[in-house]
Amino acid sequence: MRRRDFIKVIAGSAVVWPLAARAQQPKVWRIGFLAAVPPTPVMLSALRDGMRERGYVEGSNLSIDVRWPQGTFEHDPSPVAELINSNVDVIVAWATPAVNAARRATSAIPIVMVGQGDPVGFGFIASLARPGGNITGLTNIAVDLGAKVMELFAELVPGMKRVGVVRNPNNPAVPVVLRETEDAVRKLNMQVEVVDAQTSDEIERAFAQLSAKSADGVVLLPDPTVIEHSRRIAELAQSARLPTAFQRRENVDAGGLFSYGPDLNYQFRRAAFYVDRILKGEKPAELPVMQPTKVELVINLKTAKALGVTVPLIMQMTAEEVIE
Repeated sequence: MRRRDFIKVIAGSAVVWPLAARAQQPKVWRIGFLAAVPPTPVMLSALRDGMRERGYVEGSNLSIDVRWPQGTFEHDPSPVAELINSNVDVIVAWATPAVNAARRATSAIPIVMVGQGDPVGFGFIASLARPGGNITGLTNIAVDLGAKVMELFAELVPGMKRVGVVRNPNNPAVPVVLRETEDAVRKLNMQVEVVDAQTSDEIERAFAQLSAKSADGVVLLPDPTVIEHSRRIAELAQSARLPTAFQRRENVDAGGLFSYGPDLNYQFRRAAFYVDRILKGEKPAELPVMQPTKVELVINLKTAKALGVTVPLIMQMTAEEVIE
């Protein structure tokens, strides 16, 4: 081969090789994670693990953009707008405020909800079997758990006469759960005292108010802020010597008395199933919404002892986990 022809071959190869290398680069799928408060590291790890099991690895063929507002979505809609403007492929939305904010902002980008209590009642989907729009995912049936939480609370703390209920008034799902909880309290012949709280300072004032009104226990209605302030809530409850009831085990891990509800971290791991199916071309409208198949009772025995609460042996035996 003459020198001139050899140089032509090398020059041609220099063009082909970069093109081939670029062609082999995997597509990077973009997930937007939307929440009303910062999600816990465990939640994000659960989603990442679920995606990894399906062949998606951050830094390789996946990116996850986590956003939450300063305050509420009504006062700060920028996190939703930023996700939409960045052309994410799917939005994973944790709990009703985030699902609601995402739904208002887009009908085109698929939304996978996690931890939403009544998606049909809120108009997010047409039915569990056939959602019918751009939203699918997992429901936590929170509206069905309020009465059971109160029954367990009454069993754990016999002799309760006045129950405090802490709610986040900015969560649109709260009125339904509150109504069910209040009905259960009255059926148990107790009085109910409802207080509003969202920030750490408001939660502190709520416990002071309930303590002053001689509450015998406090139910904290499910809301992302209750998980965000879980340690502070546990400290306030211990200081006021008030037993606490939740629907999320994260609060019991932090020092609350007990919880009864589905495992959120499991739901985030399962959310990857929906994300994967959507990225592979399936429509959210045709992916049935998943309901929890397991509801867990978690009891913090250390907290019970500190508060002088005797946990019945049968409850210890039937609990998913007893923290000692």
